[in-house]
Amino acid sequence: SRTSRMLAATLSVLGSLLQLVSSQTALTGNTSCKGTSLDWYTSVVGITPCRTYEMLRQICDPTYTVGVMQTATPPDQCDSQVSRCCCNSIAFALSMLCLNCQRGVGSGLDGDNGIDAEGAGAYQDYLTQFGKAQCSPEVNQSLPIDIQSGVCNEGIKIDDDLYNLFWVDGSWYVFTMLENARAPVLHEFHSGSSETSTM
Repeated sequence: SRTSRMLAATLSVLGSLLQLVSSQTALTGNTSCKGTSLDWYTSVVGITPCRTYEMLRQICDPTYTVGVMQTATPPDQCDSQVSRCCCNSIAFALSMLCLNCQRGVGSGLDGDNGIDAEGAGAYQDYLTQFGKAQCSPEVNQSLPIDIQSGVCNEGIKIDDDLYNLFWVDGSWYVFTMLENARAPVLHEFHSGSSETSTM
């Protein structure tokens, strides 16, 4: 009958909408910032560095969520079975920004220089899970091409400064990132779009 066909069509449309909504609902962990110390990042990118890091990791591991970052550096490890999303200097930098976000430090104001990965080896510890395993391929100052495509497809904004800042000894300094972010230049994003923003 006509009524049962309309009901079936309506249910089909509702089912499709439910699938769309559930596919758009991503898992989120501890992605909020404590205070306003990383507003300089969030105001440009639109989300916290923890959420950016989580979204990048979720391209390879949809179940990954950011936990509470440990204050000893590195704050996290590249330990996903498919490690292409975290086996790079950009993911490491985002994990360091996330640590500063969660702890409410890194504003650059009144002596607040944040938490750094001082000294050699923090990046290498992140990549190797403190010597337990080695992710590959290890990529510095870029993302693997397929992961960069995923960043574009998901509309994830990653500030260009994260592609340019790298310390070969494995250290990382939030104040240097902050200074670059505050530079009076146009900020571009590796997000697959032509969006730009000024700080």
